[in-house]
Amino acid sequence: MLRQYAPPRFRYAEIRGRVLPVGTVPIGSIYRYQAPRAARPRTYMVMAWMPRAYSRINQQARTADFSYLARGGHLALVRDLSNGRLALMADHIIRSRLDD
Repeated sequence: MLRQYAPPRFRYAEIRGRVLPVGTVPIGSIYRYQAPRAARPRTYMVMAWMPRAYSRINQQARTADFSYLARGGHLALVRDLSNGRLALMADHIIRSRLDD
Protein backbone atom coordinates (compact mmCIF):
# COMPACT_ATOMS: atom_id res chain seq x y z
CA MET A 1 0.00 0.00 0.00
CA LEU A 2 1.17 3.50 -0.81
CA ARG A 3 0.46 6.63 1.19
CA GLN A 4 -1.08 9.51 -0.71
CA TYR A 5 -0.64 12.89 0.90
CA ALA A 6 -3.39 15.55 0.94
CA PRO A 7 -6.21 13.19 -0.14
CA PRO A 8 -9.91 14.12 0.10
CA ARG A 9 -10.64 12.03 3.19
CA PHE A 10 -7.75 11.78 5.59
CA ARG A 11 -6.52 10.96 9.03
CA TYR A 12 -3.42 12.37 10.67
CA ALA A 13 -0.42 10.06 10.97
CA GLU A 14 3.09 10.63 12.23
CA ILE A 15 5.65 9.91 9.52
CA ARG A 16 9.35 10.48 10.19
CA GLY A 17 8.55 12.77 13.10
CA ARG A 18 6.04 14.94 11.20
CA VAL A 19 2.26 14.79 11.50
CA LEU A 20 0.76 14.65 7.98
CA PRO A 21 -2.73 14.06 6.53
CA VAL A 22 -2.74 10.53 5.06
CA GLY A 23 -5.63 8.99 3.14
CA THR A 24 -8.19 6.75 4.80
CA VAL A 25 -8.46 4.70 1.59
CA PRO A 26 -4.91 3.66 0.70
CA ILE A 27 -3.81 3.27 -2.88
CA GLY A 28 -3.84 -0.43 -3.62
CA SER A 29 -7.05 -1.13 -1.68
CA ILE A 30 -9.18 -3.85 -3.27
CA TYR A 31 -12.97 -3.93 -2.94
CA ARG A 32 -16.05 -5.35 -4.67
CA TYR A 33 -18.77 -3.13 -6.10
CA GLN A 34 -21.88 -3.82 -8.14
CA ALA A 35 -22.90 -0.95 -10.39
CA PRO A 36 -26.66 -0.26 -10.59
CA ARG A 37 -27.00 -1.74 -14.08
CA ALA A 38 -24.39 -4.50 -13.76
CA ALA A 39 -25.30 -8.17 -13.68
CA ARG A 40 -22.77 -9.08 -10.98
CA PRO A 41 -20.29 -7.35 -8.68
CA ARG A 42 -16.80 -6.61 -9.93
CA THR A 43 -13.51 -6.33 -8.09
CA TYR A 44 -11.71 -2.97 -8.25
CA MET A 45 -8.36 -1.66 -7.04
CA VAL A 46 -7.68 2.00 -6.17
CA MET A 47 -4.85 3.23 -8.40
CA ALA A 48 -4.68 6.98 -7.56
CA TRP A 49 -6.64 9.97 -6.29
CA MET A 50 -7.31 12.65 -8.89
CA PRO A 51 -6.75 16.33 -8.03
CA ARG A 52 -9.51 18.85 -8.66
CA ALA A 53 -8.93 20.75 -11.89
CA TYR A 54 -10.35 24.21 -12.39
CA SER A 55 -10.58 25.86 -15.77
CA ARG A 56 -11.52 29.29 -17.00
CA ILE A 57 -13.50 30.17 -20.09
CA ASN A 58 -11.66 31.90 -22.91
CA GLN A 59 -14.31 34.25 -24.31
CA GLN A 60 -12.53 34.92 -27.60
CA ALA A 61 -11.80 31.29 -28.55
CA ARG A 62 -14.90 29.94 -26.75
CA THR A 63 -12.89 27.18 -25.10
CA ALA A 64 -12.06 26.20 -21.55
CA ASP A 65 -8.41 26.77 -20.68
CA PHE A 66 -6.80 24.73 -17.93
CA SER A 67 -5.73 27.04 -15.15
CA TYR A 68 -5.43 25.47 -11.69
CA LEU A 69 -5.04 22.16 -9.83
CA ALA A 70 -6.29 21.97 -6.27
CA ARG A 71 -5.59 19.22 -3.77
CA GLY A 72 -8.33 17.13 -2.23
CA GLY A 73 -10.37 15.88 -5.18
CA HIS A 74 -13.03 13.26 -4.45
CA LEU A 75 -12.51 11.03 -7.49
CA ALA A 76 -10.30 7.95 -7.51
CA LEU A 77 -8.80 6.24 -10.51
CA VAL A 78 -9.72 2.56 -10.13
CA ARG A 79 -8.85 -0.52 -12.17
CA ASP A 80 -11.38 -3.27 -12.84
CA LEU A 81 -9.39 -6.41 -12.02
CA SER A 82 -11.48 -8.66 -14.27
CA ASN A 83 -10.71 -6.84 -17.52
CA GLY A 84 -8.08 -4.20 -16.65
CA ARG A 85 -10.20 -1.18 -17.61
CA LEU A 86 -9.68 2.11 -15.79
CA ALA A 87 -12.55 4.20 -14.43
CA LEU A 88 -13.19 7.12 -12.08
CA MET A 89 -15.17 6.42 -8.93
CA ALA A 90 -16.31 8.72 -6.11
CA ASP A 91 -14.76 8.31 -2.69
CA HIS A 92 -18.07 7.80 -0.87
CA ILE A 93 -18.73 4.64 -2.93
CA ILE A 94 -15.30 3.23 -2.16
CA ARG A 95 -15.54 4.01 1.55
CA SER A 96 -18.99 2.40 1.81
CA ARG A 97 -17.71 -0.80 0.13
CA LEU A 98 -14.60 -0.98 2.33
CA ASP A 99 -16.81 -0.83 5.45
CA ASP A 100 -18.66 -4.01 4.40
